[in-house]
Amino acid sequence: MTDRKRSEDDLHAKLDHLTLSRKEGFRRLADAPSRPCPEHLTRRQLSLLGEKARADYDRRRRKWHASLGPLRTPQMEALHEDLWDIIDSNEQDGDKVKGSVAIDAFPGLGKTTAALAFAKLLHRRVIEEEGEYTDQGHERWPVCRVGLTSNTSMRDFNRAILEFFAHPGRFRGTATDFGFRALDCVLSCETTLLIVDDLHFLRWRNRTGIEVSNHFKYIANEFPVTLLMIGVGLQARGLFDEGDSYEDAVLAQTG
Repeated sequence: MTDRKRSEDDLHAKLDHLTLSRKEGFRRLADAPSRPCPEHLTRRQLSLLGEKARADYDRRRRKWHASLGPLRTPQMEALHEDLWDIIDSNEQDGDKVKGSVAIDAFPGLGKTTAALAFAKLLHRRVIEEEGEYTDQGHERWPVCRVGLTSNTSMRDFNRAILEFFAHPGRFRGTATDFGFRALDCVLSCETTLLIVDDLHFLRWRNRTGIEVSNHFKYIANEFPVTLLMIGVGLQARGLFDEGDSYEDAVLAQTG
């Protein structure tokens, strides 16, 4: 195996869902080259390979088949077209609230895969057009991704944003402190897309769910980002409910 193929394999091996919670991991995902397809060999060519060469070829072939995709289906193409329209329309002046997106579908249909495929394209486009550093000399991070858990509070959510940017102030502070620091990261790094994954883990009807829902509204108003929320059964969980009570009305505003 050549040194180039080894380096590409090493780069792909370092990619996992945990790395996406940090900016360096997301960059590895965005900058990773397409995995090279193993050369097509005939039965005779295979029989002529030595034991070590055959084992190496079979290993590369297994990795190739296990890592196929994402396949650009008509559904993904339609989703990306809508996302580009929303992202581009959100380049209006900063005093206007930016539109948000919610992707809601059954498990296993590729919601996160489609969103990350779009995020990679956006990251590459912005870096190519504007460079890796802002005019003030900060690192430019067009995309930030945050994953939720079943007991995520507003403080946890803000801290997860700081964790993505590796902010030194992510260990101590109140929810408000973390929120201001997160806003500073987004402004300094000129982030344009905030992905909130696994939104269905949030318990919308309890106090924590209402607080985080209100925080989403705050982010939509104050952060210069497009908010992309991903989850399962969001409508059934009440995200889009109108309702008669005050709590339901708060959720409906997010919807």
